[in-house]
Amino acid sequence: MAVTASQVEQIATWCEMTPDLAEEREQARRQFFGEDDPRPVRYWPGAGDHRSRLRRFLGWFMFDHELPEGDRPAARAARALYRGAAQEEALGAVAGGRFVLAIVSSVLPGRSVCLELEDERFEVRDRQWSRSLTAQSAVLAHLVPTGRRGQWLPGPGWLEWPIQIGPHMRQSLRKFQLDPLGVEQLLQSRAGPELDRRPTPPQDATLEQAVARMSSAARAAGLTRLVMSAPEWEALVVRHMGGPDVTAFAREIAERVGNADSVEDLNRWLQLAMNIWNTAPQPDRGGKSAYELSRTQ
Repeated sequence: MAVTASQVEQIATWCEMTPDLAEEREQARRQFFGEDDPRPVRYWPGAGDHRSRLRRFLGWFMFDHELPEGDRPAARAARALYRGAAQEEALGAVAGGRFVLAIVSSVLPGRSVCLELEDERFEVRDRQWSRSLTAQSAVLAHLVPTGRRGQWLPGPGWLEWPIQIGPHMRQSLRKFQLDPLGVEQLLQSRAGPELDRRPTPPQDATLEQAVARMSSAARAAGLTRLVMSAPEWEALVVRHMGGPDVTAFAREIAERVGNADSVEDLNRWLQLAMNIWNTAPQPDRGGKSAYELSRTQ
């Protein structure tokens, strides 16, 4: 027997819905989203939509959040849902879960994706992954072992990381591993002392000012693909606003940046790009920008 994707989702649903953990779940949610942190949240493009935020929280809550009794919600769910051998297999699977930043080495369409983390290999059985991921992309995910050698399943809240992993980072990828809380804080752009020492993310009044800020920084760094006119940036933003993929804008910015030496470096360019996004007129909102709309609410 092996643990299946439907069992992982059953465990996730129990963790999300059981009244037994309602109070603990609410406290954990406040911690995960930093709801007591007064600093404003400026999510990376595509990372702030409601469903993806909740799925990231659920993955962390299941596998990483420690309950007062010392166990974790996924283990509690396995004991509540299963008996006998099935319970033993489920407990072993959740105990063996990993949270990794890894590279897609190959894709078997309609079946699985192979990930690499330096000398480790993970065959992830998931049709959605096999249809949406491409070789050389980077993935952040909770992985759950099926019980069959080398085979894994994705947990809730995985995401394609908008960083192009160059050869140097790939050879020492263990150094760049993050924990789920750290990832969420980076996506919120208000994480830790490293980011606190940096200037506050820009918030210009007009698209032209935001584009000028980006162009000045990009020219100084030699990133010519980020140097565009205001109409060109506006067209890019509008195209992605109407697209079905919420992370596509961030991925395009990361592609224009090229190989990133650190998450913090990429975050700088994503903040500048998000500043442009938020100052661009939105055709379906009367030509007002996100900043203008926020000031009228």
